[in-house]
Amino acid sequence: MQIKNLKRTAVAFLLASCFLLIPAENFGQEVTVMKGNIRTTNDNGTRTITVKNDKNDFRIEYEGDITVSDDDRDIIGISRGGYIEIRKSRFGKRRRIVIEAESGGRLSKAYFVGRKEVSYDPDGKNWLAEILPDIVRTTTIAAESRVERFYKKGGVGAVMREIEEMDSDYVKAAYMKLLLKKNLNSSELVRVIKTAGEEIKSDYYVSQILKANQKAFLANDATRSAYIKAAAGVKSDYYVSQILKAVIKDSSINDRQMTELLEITKSIKSSHYLTQILSSIMDKRELNKQNMSTIMSLADQIKSDHYKTQILRKALKKDGLSKANYDAFLKSLNKIKSDHYTTLVINDLMVDNMSGSDLTKLLNIVGENVQSDHYATNIYKKLAKNRNITETQLIQLMESASRSIGSDYYLSNVLVAYSDKVRRSSQKVKDAYAKAAKSIGSDTYYGRAMKAMY
Repeated sequence: MQIKNLKRTAVAFLLASCFLLIPAENFGQEVTVMKGNIRTTNDNGTRTITVKNDKNDFRIEYEGDITVSDDDRDIIGISRGGYIEIRKSRFGKRRRIVIEAESGGRLSKAYFVGRKEVSYDPDGKNWLAEILPDIVRTTTIAAESRVERFYKKGGVGAVMREIEEMDSDYVKAAYMKLLLKKNLNSSELVRVIKTAGEEIKSDYYVSQILKANQKAFLANDATRSAYIKAAAGVKSDYYVSQILKAVIKDSSINDRQMTELLEITKSIKSSHYLTQILSSIMDKRELNKQNMSTIMSLADQIKSDHYKTQILRKALKKDGLSKANYDAFLKSLNKIKSDHYTTLVINDLMVDNMSGSDLTKLLNIVGENVQSDHYATNIYKKLAKNRNITETQLIQLMESASRSIGSDYYLSNVLVAYSDKVRRSSQKVKDAYAKAAKSIGSDTYYGRAMKAMY
């Protein structure tokens, strides 16, 4: 019997003590799993699964939709033009079954031992009955018809019990996706989410299930709670970020739900991925008070000065920072240790309407965190551009500068930057300026500061 030229598919399993399917990202590659090499390929709908090791040489090739018997021990249907070929070698003994769809839905079945075709019934039939239960549990062969069969017999519970018997995360996820096409109620959805989180070890496949069905999963408190728990179990920062970015894009998720979902970010260790999530919120969501509060709170978790600065600078470009938001902003800014990044953020601040208390907090940050006279000077000169600065604030700024800046050169530069405002101010401000200038040890730089007053 002539078999069609073999093409290749996107499924894989290992036949040893069990079969294991290769994740989608490894399709077409040869990898080592347990003690065997698995290769899976796909070519225009014809699929090939091969396993080779010291004791086994196993391969399945098939095309079309396969239907198996209710006991999973026989192949009873193949879609028109389809076929399946199963080959296995063990300790030098080669066996092969070929089943092809013929006209009228009839199946032709042939069994080979070595190169010799022998009677299919009973030898071939018995061999297929022996190996087929493992095959259907470790590949997606006949998955759709099997999900339908289990669902009709015992609902979601029956499908879930079958999934729990499988070893391959890929196959488990494929069965769950088929099940989720059913009109499941809330408790059934919770069971699917819970099983996905507990049974599937691959972060990739868990994230695919959660992303693909998020509207149903986030529909009520029960499903949302299960969703958050399953997502929190994903260990990869990358896949957690992918789950959350998909949620953020969904306009049907309200702010309260978003706040609950963002609790998942507490498990993220990567500043890079946390920054991606916060940037996505600012790009995709309406930035009301609640959302900004969430962003500021999460920005506080970012340990990298580089990434924290990105978020704070982006937040400053948005309108509507509330007092609480601004306090959280300054709290997060206070945790930046780099003089460079602190200066970058402060240079973006809209200083014209800064309150006295906010200025005090900012100057405390400069005094505590900025060690470089160069960067501190840049900050004080930026603050000098405040058109609405009060006399009290002027005094506060000059006192702070004289305490923070050790270099005579840089301190004189700061005082000169404030001299125009000081000249137009009261004697009390002028006295504060003169006091700050007296802390300059160099006659040259002291003279420059005082000359700027006249």
